[in-house]
Amino acid sequence: MMRRFGAAAATLALAVFAYAQTPAAPGQRDYPDTPTQSAQFAALVPSDMSATEACNGFKTTVECSAALHAAHNAGIPFKDLKTRMTRGETLGAAIHHLKPGADVRAEVSRAEEQARADVRSPQG
Repeated sequence: MMRRFGAAAATLALAVFAYAQTPAAPGQRDYPDTPTQSAQFAALVPSDMSATEACNGFKTTVECSAALHAAHNAGIPFKDLKTRMTRGETLGAAIHHLKPGADVRAEVSRAEEQARADVRSPQG
């Protein structure tokens, strides 16, 4: 069942600090209704916005988390990365445009694994 992220975004701030309850079924998208406690995730959110504001516009919590990690890892401003991704670019394409010399495959792989860990980890 697909949900609009806007409706789920309101719960993201709570999701960041709540314990994981049930893992997503294979092929199911990871939405904020699969809560996680992740101090690391919260630390990646820019200081001038809330977690809800940071993730508004992304399709899933994992996609938002991957963008936050990629921005941090590659030294790219999160707002620039978010703008490109919410306008339809993939994470890899956005990284390539914002940091042309980066190893895009490695950056995407690293950020996506960190994002999956945020969702899996009950203690961040």
